[in-house]
Amino acid sequence: MQKPTTYYLAENHDSTTFNAAVLRKDNEVIMDEEGLIALKFKYYEDGSTAIKLLRIINAFKIGFSIKKNSLVIFHFPFLANAHQLVLKILKWRAIKTVALIIDIDGLRDRDTILLKNEIKNLSQFNFIIAHNKAMQFKLLEFIPSAKIFTIGLFDYPVKATINQHPFSTTVCFAGNISKASFVYQIHKIEGLQFNIYGSGYDENLNINNSFNYQGIIHPENLPHTIQGSFGLVWDGSSIENCDNYLSYNNPHKLSLYLAAGLPVIVWKHSAVADFIETNHLGFTVNSLNEINAKINSITLDEYAVMKQQVAITGNQISKGFYLRKVLTQLFETQ
Repeated sequence: MQKPTTYYLAENHDSTTFNAAVLRKDNEVIMDEEGLIALKFKYYEDGSTAIKLLRIINAFKIGFSIKKNSLVIFHFPFLANAHQLVLKILKWRAIKTVALIIDIDGLRDRDTILLKNEIKNLSQFNFIIAHNKAMQFKLLEFIPSAKIFTIGLFDYPVKATINQHPFSTTVCFAGNISKASFVYQIHKIEGLQFNIYGSGYDENLNINNSFNYQGIIHPENLPHTIQGSFGLVWDGSSIENCDNYLSYNNPHKLSLYLAAGLPVIVWKHSAVADFIETNHLGFTVNSLNEINAKINSITLDEYAVMKQQVAITGNQISKGFYLRKVLTQLFETQ
């Protein structure tokens, strides 16, 4: 069947390091390359009543500019109420819409009221692109009739050659440190070196300089500068217990590490654990205290295999393979 005319709602986003806006921007670059048409708001300034009114008018213009038999993709959650208004207009006009999920904040924050509202919004879409099967099954508990695709991994476009990473006991972590306070507990883990990248760092909490803070590096440059032998995917405040949101979520940092050529360490109960183990992209742990023994049990040949497998997946991620694949699946259903 012929591919429908497909649009995406472009968003105003900055390049804040390790912010979900980076992922939204990368998705938009890939959708542009695939020939999707960007729908752009003219008014993003905050504050005045006049600007808010102009945004509403703009939303109506966008909503009624779309031709019938088209398809419109939204990032979710919405960044502005005007985006939600566009969705309502398109639904009223019986134009098909797609929610490309970045996060489900109600699940992440354990906020049942917020989750209920998000489920209500997601139920308005004709199609949903979830992170993985675990997220798909969770959403089907709330919206049994939903038509849900899974992206598998998020892409991380990288154009230049990636640095080599020799085998060692150095582990790196990139993220919003204010949401990953476990890093201030890693002084309790013996035998490892940690390189930490990202915003939200509090030097007063880094006891005895127990890790090497490398600062904030722009996402486009980070894959070429990050140093270590393994990338850590972990969240929360404890080195013993990982935040449960990772049992549904595909962390963007996972894609960063793979694009950078780094084998990864992930929580054994995370949604990506089976993918990592099956494809020999790293290893899983229940607790961060297990990392040292696991690394010391890996031979140089085993690490070389991991690096080879990571190179294959990282190359796919750098070229937008996963978003392109799920878009193709979506178009084939039309």
